Amino acid sequence: MFVLLSLLVGTVLLQSVCVVSAGKPEIIGKGTAVSTKEDDIAHFTCKSRGSPRPFLRWERHGVTIKDTDEGVAVLEKSNSTLEESHLFVAVTDNERRGIYICVARNEEGETTMSFKIGEYPLEGLTSTDKAAIGISVGLTLFFVISIAILMKRGSKQIKKSVRRQRARTLSQSSSSQGAEHVALVHSTPNKDSDKEIRNGAPAHHDPDDDGATSLNCTSTV
Repeated sequence: MFVLLSLLVGTVLLQSVCVVSAGKPEIIGKGTAVSTKEDDIAHFTCKSRGSPRPFLRWERHGVTIKDTDEGVAVLEKSNSTLEESHLFVAVTDNERRGIYICVARNEEGETTMSFKIGEYPLEGLTSTDKAAIGISVGLTLFFVISIAILMKRGSKQIKKSVRRQRARTLSQSSSSQGAEHVALVHSTPNKDSDKEIRNGAPAHHDPDDDGATSLNCTSTV
């Protein structure tokens, strides 16, 4: 008895869930917005229920989107309680971005819901994210400029150092050449000595001998 009662209650509850009130169709869930970069595919799902059974379609700028249109695909499926439609959009350029409308219609009326393909990536960011990106960009520029200034100053210092080294090298070269010239002058031999040596006479002159000769000549007179 208890088992039969449980089955009866379960059947009533299941019927109450499956029964859909007559009237305008209802779209389940909320519209979504996606930020899709170029050459990616945006995907939207629209679910509806109602009695009579609703028919789903997609629109953009008031024009119905068909599965045969370029760059889009529409996939539909249904069960005993729901109508479901999937829209796929190939985002090849900015012309594909914008608002897409899901329309659920039956004999009692129609219901619509909007879906959006937004810009990538900044449109989907919060103000905090944008501020963080701005700070990061500012810090990057600061470091780049600082490095450029340091490199410029370092180049100037290197050039100054090279010029100083060249001047020091030239000065040292001039000093060594002067020293060599002086050494050559001091090392030049006496011409008279060379002549006497070549004639076989001694190169040394005794001043006492010269004096003695002078004195002898004087006494003889």
